[in-house]
Amino acid sequence: YFVHSYQMRLSDPAQRLAHVEYGGDVTAIVGQDTRIGLQFHPEKSAATGLRMIANFLTWAP
Repeated sequence: YFVHSYQMRLSDPAQRLAHVEYGGDVTAIVGQDTRIGLQFHPEKSAATGLRMIANFLTWAP
């Protein structure tokens, strides 16, 4: 859900892990080392979002 006009501008494109077309190209997930950031609330996507959170908790880069 991208209901506002804010988005991250990255100095290193390698940090961009996912993007979506939503009124233009929007960075959705960024990461570096063991840190990850989301531009959305996965918990709002019911079971799929909760599965995504569980995957992040077990993720080992």
